[in-house]
Amino acid sequence: MKDFLMTGVKFLCFTPVALISVAVLYFFYCEANKAYWDYRVKEMCLKDGGVTVYEKVKLTKEERNQLRFRDVSHVTSDDVYYSEFDNETIKNGTPEVFKMTLFIYRNNDQKLLGKKVTYGRRGGDFPSGIAHPSSYSCNQIKGLDTNIELSIFTTEGDQL
Repeated sequence: MKDFLMTGVKFLCFTPVALISVAVLYFFYCEANKAYWDYRVKEMCLKDGGVTVYEKVKLTKEERNQLRFRDVSHVTSDDVYYSEFDNETIKNGTPEVFKMTLFIYRNNDQKLLGKKVTYGRRGGDFPSGIAHPSSYSCNQIKGLDTNIELSIFTTEGDQL
């Protein structure tokens, strides 16, 4: 009977230590995995992320204030410019890693004016239930141009 009680006591003492150890290891795994994918996302961003301009467009201030982009599926003949998205999943699961490409076209001749390529990581955090998933993308890299609208469209008085 004494051996049975000792086994029970050892089990009760060891179980919390084991659970805490597993939780700590999983926390460090999550953080290392996020760091790995953030590094990979940064590499992809520096390789081909950012804005590519094929044609600059000069607008009046009034035209600039009315500038909007409808998605290609909702474009009408009244729209001067429209956009198209291409989304690609690089890694499903936790974390999710993706590539988004935004294309801006002139409607009357369907000419591609520019494109923006963004890579990102969403999630991969230690499950706590108290915070939104973290993320990382090309927009967080200093010096990488990610504002397609300002890159393509200029107004009188803008500095180029």
